[in-house]
Amino acid sequence: MGDSLFDVIVIGGGISGLTAAYTVKKKMPHAKVIVLEGKDRVGGRTHSVPLVGNKGVHRWDMGGQWVGTCQTHVMRMLGELGLETYPQYTAGQKLQQLGGSKVTSYSSDIPSLSFLALVDLYWHMAKTDWYRRQISITDPFSHPRANEWDAISLAGFMDQTLYTRGARDAVEAACRVVLGCEPSQVSFLFYLVYIHMADGLEKLLETKQGAAQEFRIKGGAQEISLKLMKSIGEDAVRLADPVISVNQTDKAVEVTTASGWQGSASFVIMATPPKAMEYMKFEPRLSSVRENLMKFMPMGSLTKIILTYETAFWREAGLSGEIVSNGGGPVLTSCPKGPVCLSYDATSENGSPALVAFLGGDLAVAYAEMSAKVRQEAVLEHLSIFFGPQVRLFLDYAEKDWNLEPLSWGSPVSLLTPGGMGLYSSTVRRPEGRLHFAGTEAATIWSGYMSGAIQAGEATAMSVVHRISPSCLSHEELEAVIPFLAQDHQEKGDANLVFSVLMREKKKYAGYGWWVLSAGLGLGIVVGSVYLAGLALRKSDIDWS
Repeated sequence: MGDSLFDVIVIGGGISGLTAAYTVKKKMPHAKVIVLEGKDRVGGRTHSVPLVGNKGVHRWDMGGQWVGTCQTHVMRMLGELGLETYPQYTAGQKLQQLGGSKVTSYSSDIPSLSFLALVDLYWHMAKTDWYRRQISITDPFSHPRANEWDAISLAGFMDQTLYTRGARDAVEAACRVVLGCEPSQVSFLFYLVYIHMADGLEKLLETKQGAAQEFRIKGGAQEISLKLMKSIGEDAVRLADPVISVNQTDKAVEVTTASGWQGSASFVIMATPPKAMEYMKFEPRLSSVRENLMKFMPMGSLTKIILTYETAFWREAGLSGEIVSNGGGPVLTSCPKGPVCLSYDATSENGSPALVAFLGGDLAVAYAEMSAKVRQEAVLEHLSIFFGPQVRLFLDYAEKDWNLEPLSWGSPVSLLTPGGMGLYSSTVRRPEGRLHFAGTEAATIWSGYMSGAIQAGEATAMSVVHRISPSCLSHEELEAVIPFLAQDHQEKGDANLVFSVLMREKKKYAGYGWWVLSAGLGLGIVVGSVYLAGLALRKSDIDWS
C-alpha cells in the first residue's frame, strides 16, 4: 500500500494494535485503517514457533500462551475468531524448592512450606489482598496511603510483613515470573493495582478453573494476531518497517517509517510498549509527564524455554510438571542459584509431550550473560533436580530471551518503579491531541496479559470512533471507554456520553429512587401530622388530666 490518507493509523502489530484496527473496522466498516509494525511478523509478545515433537513438527508458544475463563475479553475474541482452547494439564503432584535447596512435593494451591512459613505467607497474602481491594484501578491516588505505598518497593513491604525465608522465596519467585523483575524493582502501589486488575494474586498464579493458566490456544497464541490480520486485510498491515517520526497538527497526524513510507490520518493509535516511544521522534513532543513516565516504566526480564520429549515421563511418575523455585543452590560455580523459577507441562493439543520453563528477573539477566551452551546446561541440571536425568533426553530445545527480541525490549510487561505511579495513573491512558494509547499496559483489566491487550485495543479504538462518529457506539460502549477518552471529554462532558451514562443510572436506580422518595414522603406526612396534632393539643383549653 503506497503513501495515502487514512482515517486511523495504528502503530504496533501486536494483539492490542490489531484489535484496535479490527474494532475500528467493525464500528466503521468504510474507514480506511492501516497497521504499522516494525517486526517482520505480527503478534508482539506472542510468538508461536515450530519445534520437533514426538508426532512430527508442531508449534509451541515462546511468548504469551495461557488464557482463562476469568479473562472475558480474550475468551470472547477467541470465539469471534473461531479459535479453540484446550486445558492446561494439572494432574499429579507439584514440586517446590523454597527456603533452601531441598525439593518437596505438594498438591494444594499453596506450596508446602513449614508451618511458620505457611502462616507467614498466608498473612502476607491476606494483607496484600485486603489492600488491593481498597485501591481504585483508574484512580489509585484516591487511597490515603497511596503515596506511602508508591514510595516503597514490594521488597520494602515484604520487609515489614515477612519473617521466614520460605515465604519470602515464594513471593520472590512469583514476582519474577509475573512481572519479570525483583521485588526491590517494583512500586508496591503498582503491584497492588496490577494484581487488583486480575482480581487477586491467586488468579495470576494458578492453573485451576477460573485462573490465568486455565487453558492454552490450539495452534498457538499468535493465531489471534494472524486471524485479526486476515480479518482486517493483510494489505492493511505493513511489516518490517518501524515508525521513526510522528508529526501532529490540529487537523491530522503524519507518520514516517524507516523505509521512508509516509501516511497521514485523522487519528493515530499507539499500541506499542511505552519504551518504544523513546525511539520515535514526536512533533510536537509528547507531554513532559508522559516522557517522564517512560523513565519509570521499564520492561521486565523473562526468558522462556521449551523442551520436547518422546514421552511425558513426569506424568508417568505422578507429577504435573509444575515446579516453583527460588533457585535453590548453585548448579554452576559461576552463579549462586539455579536459573529456573517456574515450569509447567507444555504438552501440545495433539499430545506431543513438552515442558516449559521460565527464567525471570535478575536470574534471567545473570544467565543471559553466559553462552547458550552453558545456559542450557544450567537449565538441564536444574530441571533434573526435580524430574531426574530423563530431562536431558529432549527431542528439541528452544529458548527466547525477550530482552533480545527486536522492538520488545523485555517481557512480560512494563512495570512501574517506586515513585512512578502518579505519572502512570494520570497519563498512561490519556490521549494527547490526536494520539491515543493502547497496549496491554493501558488496560484496566488483566494488564500484562492478552486479555488486557484486547480490552485496551477495543476501548482505545472506540474512543477514537467516538471522536470521529459518536453515533457508531452504543451507550454501554461509551461507558466502557470513559478512562480512554480525551481529557476534555471527561471534564466537560460529551453530550452523548453524559446522556447515556445518566440514562443508564436512571434506569438502574429508578425503582429504588421512587421507593425512597415515596417512603420519605409518607414518613414526612406521618411526622408532620403528629407534630401538628401535638401543637393543636397544646394550644387547646381541654384538660386531659
